Amino acid sequence: MPYLLALLTGIVVVAVLIAFGLSRAFVRPVQKLAENLGQPELMDDEGIYKEIAPLVKTIRKQNRELQLTIEQLSEEKKKTAKMRDEFTANASHELKTPLTSISGYAELIENGMAKPEDVKRFAGKIHKEAGRLLSIANDIMTLSKLDSSGESAIGLDESVNLWTLASSCIDELSLNAEKKGVRVALEGCKTAQVYGNHRLLFEMLYNLVDNSIRYTETGGSVSILVQQNSIAVKDTGIGIPEENQPRIFERFYRVDKSRSKATGGTGLGLAIVKHIAEVHHAEISLQSAIGVGTEITVTFC
Repeated sequence: MPYLLALLTGIVVVAVLIAFGLSRAFVRPVQKLAENLGQPELMDDEGIYKEIAPLVKTIRKQNRELQLTIEQLSEEKKKTAKMRDEFTANASHELKTPLTSISGYAELIENGMAKPEDVKRFAGKIHKEAGRLLSIANDIMTLSKLDSSGESAIGLDESVNLWTLASSCIDELSLNAEKKGVRVALEGCKTAQVYGNHRLLFEMLYNLVDNSIRYTETGGSVSILVQQNSIAVKDTGIGIPEENQPRIFERFYRVDKSRSKATGGTGLGLAIVKHIAEVHHAEISLQSAIGVGTEITVTFC
């Protein structure tokens, strides 16, 4: 009996040691996977059980996708920071220009350096620059509201008749067109309806038509074409060089800075147009040629 018990004990001890060794050998690939979970590509395919190979492949795929997402977010963050810095610098420059002009003319009048016959002209300059300053401030506020407000906060559930919208826009800009000697025409579908925000859509179309009037010479024309799911503004203006066309919707971007300032533009009109179109899930297309004119179409989904 003592020998039998000793033999049985030896067998149990040996069995436990073998089981312990085998279990460690079996668990080693899984443990290695756990240790390299963040970098599963470092694992050797030959040391992986075929039963867990699909799991390792899935982890590898998800890890690559996660790394790609992180890189994209990092690039987007850098891009956003750059755009914000550029916007701040451009806004400061655009605001500084009329303020410097206003300050200069006001100083001349204040110090009695302006001749009596020049006071009225200087006052007109101050009034013009103040109006430009106000326009820039209003456009910046509009962009800020569009940036910070979500679609739910804006409200895009109004039924908007595009023909009526265009007619109202023409009425608002008729005086500007008359001063410039530019004809404005409206044609297309009178029953075209879209869902969106009436105020924002009016501002979008107003900016498009106003921009066309500004850059169309005396005797030229601006046409608004209303279709079932789109609205287009076409002019016979100076046109946009092909190399500049991809950037005209950027904030404060101007093809011809001297001409833009002479016409009273803020450099934000088309940026507002683009932003409002994006809020409404609409697409913008541009066709333009130097000396022929420009056509911008907004198509609603």
